[in-house]
Amino acid sequence: MSKTVLITGASSGIGLATAKLFLAKGWNVVATLRKPAMDSQARLPGALVNRLDVQDRLNSAKREKSDQDYFKFMRARFSS
Repeated sequence: MSKTVLITGASSGIGLATAKLFLAKGWNVVATLRKPAMDSQARLPGALVNRLDVQDRLNSAKREKSDQDYFKFMRARFSS
């Protein structure tokens, strides 16, 4: 089973580089950005890219549940 990592601030700098590193190593990557640009998914192919402002607690809790459901679905669909 693949491991999953949540990376905040993945739009540039250390966050973007870290997301790319984990993707290259085969991890599931949930990349979050405060303001995703149109090209965010293209820069991180294979990652689940989401808008997330960690200071917005309600949005953060909803996003976590949604991301967990997404990876459960993907594992079930592509296992075996």
